[in-house]
Amino acid sequence: MIEMAYRRQKDIFLCLLNSGIGLSGNRLAEMFNVSSRTIRSDIKFLNELVKDHGIVICSSNQEGYFIPEAQKNMGVSLAKEIFSREESLAKVPNTPSERFAFILFKLAFTKDFISMEDFADMLFVSKTTIYLDVKTIIEILDGFPNLRLEISPIKGLKLKGDERSKRLLISAVFKREKRNDELMLSKSFYYVFVNENSNLDKEILFLYETIVNVLNKYGYILIDVDVNLFAKDILVSIKRIQMGFTIEEKIGENFDLKIAKAIKKEIEAYSNISINEKELEYIQQSFNTKRLLNVTSKDYVLKEEGENIANEFLKEVKNKYNIDLTQNTNFRRNLILHLNPMLERIKANDFEDNPLKNQIKTNYPFAFEISMIIVSIINKRLNVVINESEVSYIALHVAVALDEINCKTNIAIICGTGLGTAQFVKSKILSYYGERVNILGYFPLYKLSNILKGDYGEVELIISTVPLTAGGNIPIVQVNPLITEDDLIKIKQYIGNPLILAKGASIKGMKEEFFKKELFKFFDRKNDFPKGILKLSKMLKTQGYIDDAEAFYTSVIERENLFSTVLEGMIAIPHPMKSMSKTTVVAVGIFKDPIIHCGKKVKLILLFAFNAKEKEKLKLLYGLLQEIVESKAIVENILQSESFDEFMEKVNQ
Repeated sequence: MIEMAYRRQKDIFLCLLNSGIGLSGNRLAEMFNVSSRTIRSDIKFLNELVKDHGIVICSSNQEGYFIPEAQKNMGVSLAKEIFSREESLAKVPNTPSERFAFILFKLAFTKDFISMEDFADMLFVSKTTIYLDVKTIIEILDGFPNLRLEISPIKGLKLKGDERSKRLLISAVFKREKRNDELMLSKSFYYVFVNENSNLDKEILFLYETIVNVLNKYGYILIDVDVNLFAKDILVSIKRIQMGFTIEEKIGENFDLKIAKAIKKEIEAYSNISINEKELEYIQQSFNTKRLLNVTSKDYVLKEEGENIANEFLKEVKNKYNIDLTQNTNFRRNLILHLNPMLERIKANDFEDNPLKNQIKTNYPFAFEISMIIVSIINKRLNVVINESEVSYIALHVAVALDEINCKTNIAIICGTGLGTAQFVKSKILSYYGERVNILGYFPLYKLSNILKGDYGEVELIISTVPLTAGGNIPIVQVNPLITEDDLIKIKQYIGNPLILAKGASIKGMKEEFFKKELFKFFDRKNDFPKGILKLSKMLKTQGYIDDAEAFYTSVIERENLFSTVLEGMIAIPHPMKSMSKTTVVAVGIFKDPIIHCGKKVKLILLFAFNAKEKEKLKLLYGLLQEIVESKAIVENILQSESFDEFMEKVNQ
């Protein structure tokens, strides 16, 4: 649809250039089989496109639309330049996410009101569509307390708020976008700066190279995605400063501006701008929020706030689950390296999204539940509840610590999604291959050339979570960030048979301890999720496992309201906030037809009732759950069960 509009606009422009007379809107509408209103929108778009080149499409009641003769020669060469550009950059944003970004960028980069009708004309959609897009924007702005959308029935829309919050919003828009080329600016951003397309490409590449050089100099290794985001944050700051939008508020006292100052001189020389102290603070804060893959600098000091939270977390994990991770120095350091930028993001009201969060919750429920401890710790210290994505990143670190095998390895791991993922890939390979591998480290994509040159030692195999095209003579295996059985088969070609430990060996014979016939319910009638939990809670009370069904149910719903316990595969594992059972058991509820909870289908409820004193038993229960959910065949069979005997038969397969 949009490509057709672009071609039509191009043809209209060429038609007017080649016409010896003016053409009315009705005549053009007939020629291109569209309405006269669409022609008016096309002419408006074209005039916007060529206004800075000394050309204008004129109109009059007598002559219609025309390009003055004196401008036509210039118009021919301009047409070749404009319409030879990539259509993907020149065409109007089309999808809801592209329109969302376009509207926000337009509002952020203008001081005036923009009417919904103007947006409709710019985007070739109806005012109703723009209205729906604006509703989405209003919802997003709820997460930015210092910003608000002023809506005037006469004037239109205007984004009001402080400069720093506007930049954080723009950065959040870039984070929402999913593209293969992460360094590529969004099409909507190009459209806002329609006359600077080529310069934007050059600027973003210059900033990327400058940032990488500075990071190398100071010994910081960021994940690839965040290096790209940092470059975009700085580009936005440059554009804002050039347009007269500057940050007025000071971020904080005693702010370490080392990285920002290292970049400052290069930026000022390249972009011909002056960066003041407050702008430096913003650039430094942007860097501080980015996720670290590693730090090689000997001068780097772990921040006290992150250390304190990590120490309290380790203490609580030991008390609640009898798991002592305090001596695992790698885990503690990597956790703090993750916490430091996370705390900076929290303070900037900038929460991370983790595209793997549902897989992590499903495949590593125990690690996720352990990580939930940190939610209350941070809430107590900062009065903020971190989101599910932030918890799932921590869960990857915990999963590594739970599964870690200390041995040396001969593999370089390239990971583009984060330190937790890189650590997890390393841990999985170690747990399957033991002393057969010698892992030299995990690196971002931009370190590939260093790896190939042997800067980190002789590499015999590269395992990457992102596509790679060149590895020289070194074989490359691309894997899923969460390492599947298929991935292990691919790796096996280069290493040999994996040293797989017998999974669930300590769980065998325990299933009857957790699952009881009197705690099984098949729901053949229509029920919702809370009602299902309430019925199972009453069964636990009737059978004497808990004392108060109402209190138990209330605690389960409280935990559910914090983060949903629905996993992939239509399984939910609700449980209370605290220990409330005389022993650790599971009440099972299976729905005849799937129900919807938190936007996800649920067919099986495994309601955990646990006793905190039975710490080893609780670990075994989560191990059993992991064993179940890792097998699609077992899950599919369990979901068809209508009786306890069927359920147990399927669980034991």
